[in-house]
Amino acid sequence: MNVELVNKFLKTKANPNKITLLRIFLLPLPCALLFLESYSAKLTALGLGSLLGVTDYLDGVIARKYRKITPIGTLLDPIADKIFVTGVYLTLVYLNYFNFIPVFLIILREIFISYLRSWFTEEMKVAKIAKIKTVFQMSIAGFAVLLNLYFSFYFSYINYLLWGIVIFSYLSAIPYFYRVYKAIRKFKYSLKSFFISFYSLLYPLLLLITFPLAKNLFFINILGLCFYFFKKGLAKASPTWAHKESWFILAILIFVIFEYFYLKHLYFSLWGILLFSLYRDGFKSLKIMWNILRV
Repeated sequence: MNVELVNKFLKTKANPNKITLLRIFLLPLPCALLFLESYSAKLTALGLGSLLGVTDYLDGVIARKYRKITPIGTLLDPIADKIFVTGVYLTLVYLNYFNFIPVFLIILREIFISYLRSWFTEEMKVAKIAKIKTVFQMSIAGFAVLLNLYFSFYFSYINYLLWGIVIFSYLSAIPYFYRVYKAIRKFKYSLKSFFISFYSLLYPLLLLITFPLAKNLFFINILGLCFYFFKKGLAKASPTWAHKESWFILAILIFVIFEYFYLKHLYFSLWGILLFSLYRDGFKSLKIMWNILRV
C-alpha cells in the first residue's frame, strides 16, 4: 500500500472524533457475541474487542500527528474509555467471568472522577498513568475471554488479577485528587455548591448498586451508566440542577426499594429507570453524537 496515499487519506478524511464514536457504537457487538456458546463467537468477540481497543490508540495518534486535536475530542476519549470499561466489565460480571465487587469499585472510581472532571475541567485533564490504567483494564477483559477459551483450568485466578486492576485504578487517581486538592483552595464557586452537587451521584450509584438485582434486565443498568458517562463527560456541573434532579432520583430509589421489598425482584422500577435515563441523558447524548458525526 502506498504510504503517501495512506497519509493523504488520514490527513484529509480521517476524523479522530468519529473513530472515538465508532468505538462506542460498535461496543455492543462483541458484548453480544459473548452470550453465544460457540467457540467462534467468543473468538470473534475477542478480536472485535481488541480492534476497538486499538482505535483508542489510533484516534489519538491521528489527532496529534495531523493536528486534529479539538476540545470535544479531548473530552470524548476518556468518555469512550469509561463506556468501554463499563459495558464490557458489567457484561462479564453477568456472564460470571468477573466478580461484582471489584468491578463495582472500578466503576465507582470512574463515576467519582467524572464528577470531579465536571467541576475541575483543567485540573482533570487525562494523566499518562490513567491511559496506562485503561490499557490494563481493556487487556484483562480480553485475557479473561482468552483464559475461558484455552486455559479454563486457570480461569478462577482472573479475579485476583482484577483486584490488582482495582488497586492500580485508585493509585492512578491520586494525581487527580492532588490537583483537585490544590484547586479547591481557590475554588471560584462556594464549597456549599460543590457539596450540594453530590446529589448528582445518586443516580449512577443507584444504577451500579442495583445491577446484581436486575438479572435479565441488566442491560438497562449498563445503558443508563453509559448514557450518564457520555453526557456527564461533556457537561459542566450545576448544583441547582443536581438539587432539583435529586427529587426524581429519590422517587426512583423509593420505588426500587418498595418493589424489591414486596416482590423480591426488580422489574417495573428498572423500566422506569430506562425511561428516566433516556429522558435525562440518552436522547441528548444521541443528539450530541449525531452532531459530531455530521461535521
